[in-house]
Amino acid sequence: MSINDWIAQTTRDVRASSISGKPGIAAVARRTYDAGIEEVWDAITTPERIQRWFLPLSGDLQQGGKFQLEGHAGGQILECDRPRKLHLEWRFEDHPYQEVVVTLTPDGDDKTKLELEHTGPGEGGDGIGHVLAVGVGWDPALVSFGKFVIGEEMDKQFWFESPEALEFTKLSVKAWAAALDESKVAPSDQIAKAAEETLKFYTPE
Repeated sequence: MSINDWIAQTTRDVRASSISGKPGIAAVARRTYDAGIEEVWDAITTPERIQRWFLPLSGDLQQGGKFQLEGHAGGQILECDRPRKLHLEWRFEDHPYQEVVVTLTPDGDDKTKLELEHTGPGEGGDGIGHVLAVGVGWDPALVSFGKFVIGEEMDKQFWFESPEALEFTKLSVKAWAAALDESKVAPSDQIAKAAEETLKFYTPE
């Protein structure tokens, strides 16, 4: 399967939202996986499995408890409704408070639709950077997860060292910029400038 196929298998939207009672903006990614809903739920909530496609996870992993991804975000588990919905705080270093909601929907007996909504503060042009950063950040994880649930685990170094990963990142930035354009949250030239800055961040060479 080509890098273009990996990009195309995820649909991307941008929507106005709210967070902590203030205006917010959400990057929304949707992807269908070749596994039943219970299998997908187990693979996104079991620490031993999460670390194989994402990052090591620790904490009191139940509703009201707290989680911590090694070297990354942590926070409270706001809602845990097996096997349909997972709602998390997303606190990372000095970044503004954010939230992530993962919703699963069965698609027949052996497929599951996953929607990931990552909300941060800001509206209009103030939210462009958030959408690009988290959208491009989640895209590789969504691909790796798809491989994992069908028994084809990816080498995590692929995303850091390969020319294919670089091309994937470029296409991911382009795809999220297109989603922002379609949402009309800000002028196209402002979106294009933010996309260029995002690409420089993820591909500093």
